[in-house]
Amino acid sequence: MVWTAMPSVTSEDLAARAFAAGAYDFTPLLNAPGALLCRPARHGVRLVVLPTAAMPEAALSALLAWRLGQYLLTGFYDAAAVAEREMSGEPREQVHDRDLHAMALDDHGQILCYLTLKQPAGLGPDSEWTFRDGERPLFPSEEIHGRRWQGRITGVDEIAAASCWELARFVKDQRRSADAITMRAPLEIALGVARLARHPTYHGMRLVIGDLDPEVALRNVRFFYVPVATFPAHRVELPAGSLLAPRYREHETAPFIGSVADVDYATYIRWADISLALSCEDLEASLRLLALRQFISVKESSLKLPLPLTEDSAYPTESLTSPSSKAASVALWNAAQRGRIPWKAVVLGPGEQLPRDRISWIIEGYAQALTYSATGLSHLAGLGSDVAFVPQEDIMGSLATIEAATPLRLLATTRENFEDFWRQRQRLFETSTSTLYGAPALAGISR
Repeated sequence: MVWTAMPSVTSEDLAARAFAAGAYDFTPLLNAPGALLCRPARHGVRLVVLPTAAMPEAALSALLAWRLGQYLLTGFYDAAAVAEREMSGEPREQVHDRDLHAMALDDHGQILCYLTLKQPAGLGPDSEWTFRDGERPLFPSEEIHGRRWQGRITGVDEIAAASCWELARFVKDQRRSADAITMRAPLEIALGVARLARHPTYHGMRLVIGDLDPEVALRNVRFFYVPVATFPAHRVELPAGSLLAPRYREHETAPFIGSVADVDYATYIRWADISLALSCEDLEASLRLLALRQFISVKESSLKLPLPLTEDSAYPTESLTSPSSKAASVALWNAAQRGRIPWKAVVLGPGEQLPRDRISWIIEGYAQALTYSATGLSHLAGLGSDVAFVPQEDIMGSLATIEAATPLRLLATTRENFEDFWRQRQRLFETSTSTLYGAPALAGISR
């Protein structure tokens, strides 16, 4: 008898099976009672955010199939474990009634992009635990990374655990990743959820936790001017058979935490500028979004604790060790005025131009960047305190002018000096992985 090996089932095969099982038109969810956000189409992208309790079971089953398929295509899920369990969707028991589901839908009711905000089982609005409480249920990212890293944060001792949510499953449709509409969808969904989190009706959300790939995801978070406390990335070896073993074995990830209170007026203006870009046709939207990369937020999370300063530096101690970017900028301003650092303290009046050949860190006031459009000049970006203009030669041509709209104070310096300062500052807010995480966080949790 000749034995032949059974062909192995690929991630693509398993994903196709999940997508077939989860075929569904999600359009009715846009009118679902209990939805927190429903937004009509903008260039083909519609948004809805709703809790599990507001979703029909058929829609939830289809969503879980979609999530499984996408995580198989990204390589985050162990295909062998999925095949062995004969899964056609993620387990229903991992989803709780209060979980929030944000979906970007196309005109046919198909999901372009998705993310969830969730809490662990056993944590509800009436729970009395604080975030620091050692007895509270663990968030999913804490099951992976442990909680030791939280010794490097401050300002959370009295915050109720019920006001903390984990952001997870942020993924776009991998089958359509090259389509313009699929490129829009992550920006639309991130903008919608960020604005929802700051809506006065939902003031109960105070902390957002999770984990991310710092090489990619952190840049996207900073693009939205959302300051989060992050930590050095590491790899985690999960137990054999864990669904998420490939994600944490093959990719470095890091926990993060952000305070909703850190969102300020500069962030709101940034969101408006991103929204303006997304309101344009594809080509102009792409050019505007690219141009916006030249404006960065220098604000740090108020939750992160600095390490002690152990080396001599030309920069004032407070500019390096203060979690407050405002305090850091004031210290830099005073040093620049005294000629102690190679930065220039600049005062501008309304209508005067910002330097185009140097980095400008706005200390006080408001500036406006204009770009070219078919009808002439148009608004590109509003720049307030704790925002820096970092010129990039390859896209400088997209900027028509940057001028002070109000009396303005800024610090101007070369890219070399700015990056030298930023390296020194960031070094004080980093910690070794062994100190943060200890031994691998998981000892037998199968996910």
